Amino acid sequence: MNRREFNRAAAVSALGLATRTGWAETFDYPWKLGIITDEVDPDLTVVLEKFYPKYGLKWAEIRNLKLDGKSRYVYKTATPEQLKEIRKQLDDAGVQLSVLDTAVYKVPLPGTRPLAEGAGELNPAEGEFQKQMDDLKRAAEAAHTLGTEKVRIFTFSRVSDPNAIFDRIIDQLQKALPVAKENGIILVVENEHSCNVATGAESARMLRAVPDRRLMLNWDPGNCYMAGEQPYPKAWDQFDHSRIGHIHLKDAKGKKWQPVGAGDIDFVGQFKALKDMKYSNTLSLETHYRNAERNAFASSVESMDGLFKVLKEV
Repeated sequence: MNRREFNRAAAVSALGLATRTGWAETFDYPWKLGIITDEVDPDLTVVLEKFYPKYGLKWAEIRNLKLDGKSRYVYKTATPEQLKEIRKQLDDAGVQLSVLDTAVYKVPLPGTRPLAEGAGELNPAEGEFQKQMDDLKRAAEAAHTLGTEKVRIFTFSRVSDPNAIFDRIIDQLQKALPVAKENGIILVVENEHSCNVATGAESARMLRAVPDRRLMLNWDPGNCYMAGEQPYPKAWDQFDHSRIGHIHLKDAKGKKWQPVGAGDIDFVGQFKALKDMKYSNTLSLETHYRNAERNAFASSVESMDGLFKVLKEV
C-alpha cells in the first residue's frame, strides 16, 4: 500500500466510525434517496459499507465503478459476471438501483461545433455517433441485471444556438424510443449544462415535443444553475413536474460547486415543492463539490450532511 492509498484508507475508516452517530439513527425521511456512488469512491464496497449506513440510504445510482483495477463506465465495460456481482453487493446491502447512468447522446451531433472545443468534442471517437443505439441496448441489458428500468441519457454536446438544432435533437430522441420500448426501459434525459437541454425552459420544450412518457426528465437544479437560469422557482415553474423520473442534487455558487445548502440554490423551496406534489420517484446526491484536500469521500459526507439539514428544515 502506497502513501496515498494509506491516507485514503485511514480517512475512510475514520469516517466509517461516525456511522454510529450518523443521521440514520436520528432522522427518518420520506424520500427514495441515494447517491451516485463513484462521487464517494469508485469502490462500491467502500461506499456500501462505510457511507451508506451513516445515512440509512436504500437507493443507489451507478455510473462508474472500479472494474479490473480501473474506474470505468459500468454500462459499457462490465461483463455479465461483473454485473451479477454488483447486483449481489446491492442486494446484500439492502440497496436498490435507481438509475443506470450512460453517456448515450453525450457526444457531438454530426455537423455541429460544440461550445467545448476540446479535441474530444471536435474529433469524437470514430463511429461514436453510429454506436449510440447499440450502447443503449447494452445499457438496457445491464440495467435489467442490476434491477432498474431507468437509463440516463443526454441531448448532445451543447452548441452556441441549441434552438437551431432542436428538431434534430428531437428526431434522435424519437429514434431512441422504439429501442427503449423493445428493451423495456425508461429514458431519463438529464438537463446537463454541457448539453443542449440544460435549463427549465429547454426541458419544458423537449417534454412538449416528446409526449411519450417512456421519456422522462432527470431534473438537475445544479446544472440548470450552471446554465444561467434560477432553478427554483423560475425554472421549476416552466415544465411538467409529472414528467420527472429522477432528480440530481448538487449546489453551486458562482461557477464553483458547493455542499448542498451552502450555495445559491433554494433547496428548501425545492423540497417543499416536491413535498407538496408528493414526489415519489428517486433522488441522488451528485456531490461534484470537493473540499480543500480534494477528498471525495469527505466531500460527499459534507454535502450529504448539508442535504439532511435541508430535509430536516423541510
